[in-house]
Amino acid sequence: MHEYSLANNLIELLREQKKEKKAKKILKVELDFGKLSGAEPVLFEEAFEILKKETEFKETELKINLIEPEIKCLKCGKTFNTPYFPFLCPFCENFGGEIIKGDKIFIKSLVIENF
Repeated sequence: MHEYSLANNLIELLREQKKEKKAKKILKVELDFGKLSGAEPVLFEEAFEILKKETEFKETELKINLIEPEIKCLKCGKTFNTPYFPFLCPFCENFGGEIIKGDKIFIKSLVIENF
């Protein structure tokens, strides 16, 4: 379960942001979580809830926004959504494509409490 590793990385990023912004607390973190990120959002959330208990982020709320994948067909250039591999273009029926979005996990926003 690499979700624990990812959740641990998030906690490290929160520590960096807390220090950089000289925040008293991080009240909330909102993530854009791509459905093709390779991680399971429910497991990630569970891992974060467990790991944060031993840190200064035990009161930090986690919000996950699931991001639908967007694929660009390499043959016809049109974009489409699909969560399944291999990508089949619904316009020209070509297999394959370039992932435009939905394969990453980003911090969208932080709500912090300053001193």
